[in-house]
Amino acid sequence: MATLTALGTLEKVDPVELPDVLGTTLYDHIDPEALDTLVAGEERVDLSFLIDDYRVRIDGEELTITRQ
Repeated sequence: MATLTALGTLEKVDPVELPDVLGTTLYDHIDPEALDTLVAGEERVDLSFLIDDYRVRIDGEELTITRQ
């Protein structure tokens, strides 16, 4: 949810409206349930992926989203 909330803030829309604005869904790029499992675990997570024009990076507990 943090990823969708942050993207919604960047796009200035409700996260529910993101598929209409971006023309894609989070699920088209990464399995949200797997992502939740990774970040909820005990291990430190460092991963990144692209959604539309944004690079999403999760480094430990820090979420960073930048426009590409």
